[in-house]
Amino acid sequence: FKWIGSMAHHLNTSGKRCLFAFEEAIGFMVGDACYDKDGVRAAAVFAEMATQLYRAGSTLQSHLLFLYQKYGHFTSRNRYFFCYDPAKLESIFQAIRNFNGTGTYPTEIGETKVVRVRDLTTGYDSSTPDNKTVLPPSSSTQMITFYFENGCVATLRGSGTEPKLKYYIELSGPVPADVERVIDHMAINVIETCLRPKQNDLEPPKN
Repeated sequence: FKWIGSMAHHLNTSGKRCLFAFEEAIGFMVGDACYDKDGVRAAAVFAEMATQLYRAGSTLQSHLLFLYQKYGHFTSRNRYFFCYDPAKLESIFQAIRNFNGTGTYPTEIGETKVVRVRDLTTGYDSSTPDNKTVLPPSSSTQMITFYFENGCVATLRGSGTEPKLKYYIELSGPVPADVERVIDHMAINVIETCLRPKQNDLEPPKN
């Protein structure tokens, strides 16, 4: 979250105002009382929003459905496998980087075409003119993101604090049922193609 807090501080000191920031792992920063995730502030603002909606004859659920209709249905499949051997974790990512020969990433996963690859471990980004990442790379952390033709985005990374190989798969679209069906299919393909849990003896979480 430190990157988010630093950017919020930069914006606030550059003549702009950061109202809200968040991360995937349920961390919310409201306002500028402190540049870190804070559940107390988030809960207070959430309660205030609920009160305003109820006074207007609406509910939180109906407002959420309104946002889906206006901006689309956003969903994700985020989970992890246990990987207790750092060398094995590195070998999994190296296999992805040399998928079809030395220095080649997958061009499609399942039947879905990959349109962009960003590797924050090596600093490679297929979408930039010089093939270098805009975000700062870090060779000490494994992290690869795939962008797909159907709008899906899948990020694979090793945890910096736990023996886990994490995946984050995101998709949005106008029809909730279609989005849920496609993302479930994409999650299966990404896991089986890139992580190969059975072949790599990765341990799934028990719950």
